[in-house]
Amino acid sequence: MQSAIAAHKARLEQEILDKRSKSSPRGLLPLKTPTRRSHSPPPSVNPPTKRARKISRTSHAGKCHDITTTVTSVSKSFISRGEEEAVIPPDYSDDDSITLDQEHATLIPHQRPPEPTRRGRMKAWSPSRLAGVSSDDASDASEPPLTDLSQLFPHGRPLTSEEPEILSTYRPAYEQNLYRLSSDEGSTLGLSGPAVALILPPSATVSFVGVYRLRVLRGSVSLLGITIQPSPVLHNVFAPWGSPIPVIEAHVARGESSTSFYDIPARIMRSIGEGDVVVVLQDLRTGIEGLGRVVRIFEGVFDRKNNESVHDMPLEGIHMVSQVAHGSCAFQMPLSWEAAFSALPFLSADEAASIRKPHVLLVKGQKNSGKSTFARTLANKLCLRFRRVAFLECDIGQSEFTPGGMVALTVIEQPVFGPPFTHPTLPYQAHYVGAHNPRSSPSSYLRAIQALVEVYRLEIQFATSFVDIEDDEEVDRIADHIPLVVNTMGWTKGLGADLARRIEEFVQPSDIFSFDTFPIDNEAEPGAPLVHVLEPITLLRRFTPSDHRALSLLSYLHAVFPDPIPLRQTTASRWSTDLPLCTQPPYELTSLLALDRIVLVGAGAEDVVQTELPRVLAGALVALVSGPPSPEGCNKEELYTPGSPPPDPSSSNCYGLALVRGVSHDVSKLQLLTPVPTETLANARILVMGELQLPVWGWLDFRGVEGGVTGPSMDVPFLRWGRTAGAGGERRRIRRNIMRRAQM
Repeated sequence: MQSAIAAHKARLEQEILDKRSKSSPRGLLPLKTPTRRSHSPPPSVNPPTKRARKISRTSHAGKCHDITTTVTSVSKSFISRGEEEAVIPPDYSDDDSITLDQEHATLIPHQRPPEPTRRGRMKAWSPSRLAGVSSDDASDASEPPLTDLSQLFPHGRPLTSEEPEILSTYRPAYEQNLYRLSSDEGSTLGLSGPAVALILPPSATVSFVGVYRLRVLRGSVSLLGITIQPSPVLHNVFAPWGSPIPVIEAHVARGESSTSFYDIPARIMRSIGEGDVVVVLQDLRTGIEGLGRVVRIFEGVFDRKNNESVHDMPLEGIHMVSQVAHGSCAFQMPLSWEAAFSALPFLSADEAASIRKPHVLLVKGQKNSGKSTFARTLANKLCLRFRRVAFLECDIGQSEFTPGGMVALTVIEQPVFGPPFTHPTLPYQAHYVGAHNPRSSPSSYLRAIQALVEVYRLEIQFATSFVDIEDDEEVDRIADHIPLVVNTMGWTKGLGADLARRIEEFVQPSDIFSFDTFPIDNEAEPGAPLVHVLEPITLLRRFTPSDHRALSLLSYLHAVFPDPIPLRQTTASRWSTDLPLCTQPPYELTSLLALDRIVLVGAGAEDVVQTELPRVLAGALVALVSGPPSPEGCNKEELYTPGSPPPDPSSSNCYGLALVRGVSHDVSKLQLLTPVPTETLANARILVMGELQLPVWGWLDFRGVEGGVTGPSMDVPFLRWGRTAGAGGERRRIRRNIMRRAQM
């Protein structure tokens, strides 16, 4: 027997058909009323059920103008297709998959369609938006309903999927616009090693994946939001697949004389046309590609990927990308970002009136809005105008120049082109918080930021402590003033909003770049910061924030820093990934001679007793901190005191992180792995352990073991595979997204 629900829906479909007969949208097939065969019993006279009444009220509520039936499961289809009719079987129940959808329209065909051809199998229209029909035209009653796709596509070709974005309009041709430089030509240009010269016509674009050096010889190019002028400077560019691909765009060369060609070889000069741009590419061998062996989910992010849109260049490790491939995206600067940069007069080379004014630029906004990307772009733009730029990192979850867990003040001198894991840098001064967010220690977090702001104002702002090295290419950059870029965290609700408000009070910014969506009143009292409202961007989400934190930390631990020069930027020059961390030779120190204190911070740290200290330190991440010597009368034999406070930020400094490879039973001997230069370790006499832990990738031995990593059958120090036995052995899970009714 046919149920009451089916009968009610049949009547409802008839009402919908009557309404549609007056105005039928183009491109839709009219839905006929299902008829019952002669053997079908009469409909039930029972009143409709509660579910049917609810559907009826919803369909007549008037909230939507287009209500159609939607089949959500082909395997449970209740339609028996015939030549002229659609029949509802009598055993249709309330649980079958048919609904009244108020947003999408997927119509049920009334005739058996022919075997689809290749053209017919192509997607012709989207259920949420009609192809070739605007929302205004959908209700036009003057147009008759279309019965086939040939009326919707009069040219005989259905709409195809969106064409991929073209990244490279430049087409290389050897000895025409692409030249290999000989060793003599390279040495004339101050280069060592293989290099190629590219001649780019005006407005041409070219994109590369890999690691390379870029130098502009003629004209100018834009890269990741900044404009690079001709100079002898070689810029290191790191372009992995997991990040937005940088696009090099050529700008028209105007009014350049032969003296600005920087000794371009004569055979290349003959091919240069008016307005052409000349750049030099050189391969950059740093060993960063080996990080894919350490963190296996990032393996091959600098490789070719065997994609048809990727072409090899005559340099090792550089691949040209002609169009956006699957799972990748290109860097595109929104118009609101460009407007915000244009609103800063001191970025212009012609503006000299405001360079004496302190420039403190604060970037704030929610997570996943592009806040860190904008802060990095802003710092790069400032590097083109100022000799040095200070960067205050308040986002301890995803830091730009240092590993996570620390509030850092870093001074940079050159733009950085690449994601954070490609440019780990020794900070000017930093303080260790010991967690990826300040929830467990907000007071220590604020004290650390306040101390770094004072350091900037007293030591950095007017460059009183810096001694410049006069270079020809530096004469056009301002040296007597160092602006400050403040990158805040993405926690903007509750306690996070209170912390952000306090940070703004400490910093006293001159300009605020906000990604908040609510309107902001720019007409404030005199002296108030100028607020620039920015639009968020959607970046590639191939990896999670946890994956990026793991990569940044292991990139830092495998980094090799050059010999530091006082008051100069010290960024990692290469990465040593030949040996895993579990096989690298560590530093060994005698605790009573080399250390003054061992401090544990974070939730539950005060409960660790002296006898448990060796087990806690084994395999731990610790911060190397300098501070005042131990007070007189302190028992030197007791390095650790439960519940002792962290070092005072006003009199301490964090040089970096270290991994405790081994510890004796009485903590008299410690083995440490750290990339911090040796001459700096003598000042770090305090070890601070927080909540951060080494990612599991850091424990694995990737050398020739089956599968590329250490398996459960292999013995690795301080690493246990599988579930931990015993009560409380598993990590406690806490849900913080549950709110009371009053909090909603």
